[in-house]
Amino acid sequence: MAADDSHEALAARLRSRVRDTGTAPQPLREVAFALGASRDTAERGPIADLAALVGSASFLVTDAQVREAREEAGSEVATFEVVMSASVGAGLARWDAASRSIEEATDAAS
Repeated sequence: MAADDSHEALAARLRSRVRDTGTAPQPLREVAFALGASRDTAERGPIADLAALVGSASFLVTDAQVREAREEAGSEVATFEVVMSASVGAGLARWDAASRSIEEATDAAS
């Protein structure tokens, strides 16, 4: 695997995309990323609730929650970016946890 294709490099590129691109305000995308990764923030309200639920149990998200978040975000595009940012945050948090477990198991076996 080339160095540029390492998990760390790919994860950094995903984090950069969440932080640096999009039409929704950067702080909104960063909060959604953090909440998706199950990190607590001071944010409250429909957008924060949606991002946290996407990260923990996305199958429980309702149309009403998406509608409320859309009203707060102001557009479908911003709402999509919230959901995408939360999803990326959740995915990277899970991948990082799995990588740590594999590394610990490998170290213990050595």
